[in-house]
Amino acid sequence: MPTVDLDLQLKFLNELETALADALSRYSDDGEDKLAELTYMQNEVKRAKRVIAERMDTDEKPRRQYRQAAYREVAFS
Repeated sequence: MPTVDLDLQLKFLNELETALADALSRYSDDGEDKLAELTYMQNEVKRAKRVIAERMDTDEKPRRQYRQAAYREVAFS
């Protein structure tokens, strides 16, 4: 399974969110359909950022460590 650089993905999503905010202000007079589409894309970027943030949190948490001595006793008893 290939490794994914979550920081790079988050950086890309931040830049995309900025570009969408600029587009929303630039095309504010172009009609509701275009604005609705840009707003939808902006919401999807926010959702993707939440997913990446959750993955970063779970990847940074150390896995539970078990004491080896307890397993050694079980193995030899």
